[in-house]
Amino acid sequence: MSKWAHDLRGPLSPIQSALFLLRHSGGDASERDELFELIDRQMRRLTGMIDEIGDWVRADQGRLLTRSGPIDLALIVEASRGLGADAVEVRYEGDAENACLDGDASRLASLLSTFFWLVSTPRDSGHANGANTAVNIAVHGGCVHLVGPLNPAIRNGSDVETLFTQPQVGPAGDGLGLRLLIASAIAKGHGGELGTRAGDDGRVDVLLRLPVREG
Repeated sequence: MSKWAHDLRGPLSPIQSALFLLRHSGGDASERDELFELIDRQMRRLTGMIDEIGDWVRADQGRLLTRSGPIDLALIVEASRGLGADAVEVRYEGDAENACLDGDASRLASLLSTFFWLVSTPRDSGHANGANTAVNIAVHGGCVHLVGPLNPAIRNGSDVETLFTQPQVGPAGDGLGLRLLIASAIAKGHGGELGTRAGDDGRVDVLLRLPVREG
């Protein structure tokens, strides 16, 4: 909690400095625009941190999911892939592309966006020669399974064993480090699981498992 208090104060210092300059300096229009942009950016950062705490508390109290309904897997995967990944190739196995999920659409979109963020490797990162990350999607045992390699930058900057059990710092985001804990809670709330497993050639894979809709 003391760390959260420290992190929440982080955006306030540049906001206060910008407001001081706006009140007491005679800067031109372009300088004022830059200061307003700085304030807006830090306010969005602070709002994101507050939202993290709210979601974390709701997850702890079992109130994270608020609605449920049928969701087309391919549709939500495509929407989330666009939000959460720079270069990801999706490969459906068998009839997986026609699968349907059941749950809270907004929360599942957030979960899938986090999954694709975990596996995406930006083209300018120096990894994999700019090649797309491949995510395999298959349905078996009544569940859809999404598997892709963990981004090397996240693997090297975090403890893989605690990715989904403890708050993360640094490469795990610019918030309070709760993003992966919340994503894991969303998966569990839908009867699924988000985690890692040993992959080929010593790599680490991210695995997301979610039940498919019956009928």
